[in-house]
Amino acid sequence: MKKFFICLFIFAIGHTVNAQRFHRFQSDWKVSVGVNAVGSLGTRNPFKKLGDFAFQFPLAVAIEHQWSEQFALEQDITLNGFKTGTTLDTGTLSEKLTYFSTNTNLKWYFADYLFDVEYFDLYLSGGLGIFYMDEINTSSNLSAGAQYWFNENIAVRLQSTAKFATNPKDHLYANNHFQYVLQVVFRL
Repeated sequence: MKKFFICLFIFAIGHTVNAQRFHRFQSDWKVSVGVNAVGSLGTRNPFKKLGDFAFQFPLAVAIEHQWSEQFALEQDITLNGFKTGTTLDTGTLSEKLTYFSTNTNLKWYFADYLFDVEYFDLYLSGGLGIFYMDEINTSSNLSAGAQYWFNENIAVRLQSTAKFATNPKDHLYANNHFQYVLQVVFRL
């Protein structure tokens, strides 16, 4: 996995965008695929131990429809898991724990308000989701992210999401958490 990130980083650094000016908005569909990391700290301070993440089978896929220059609707699915021995709020896991989530989010692209760069997007999003960690729970989600477009059809996305669970105290594992996503985006 480290080799993948190193290759992606070298490709991004070595890519020149001076000659690649393009209009990034089109009323279109985008598909993205990549990896995710789930913060295993639950309701504790998410910045106390930044290295404690689930990264067992970290699949993240999404489909997005952007209907205006500023707004889009996205549906995502993520899969991950916590290994035996991982520490959560309630103690150390004695067996593997599967993580599954699906979310519907409204995205607001706002980079044009800050600077005039056609190959870079910033966005905020919010929405609702369902997730499973030994039991099902629902969440309200807030996300922030960035997309770097290599050309008109391919980008790389980095996103951070805070998931606020419904009744977190009533669920042993399915409570508040953070999720981070790194994906390649393809414009259809």
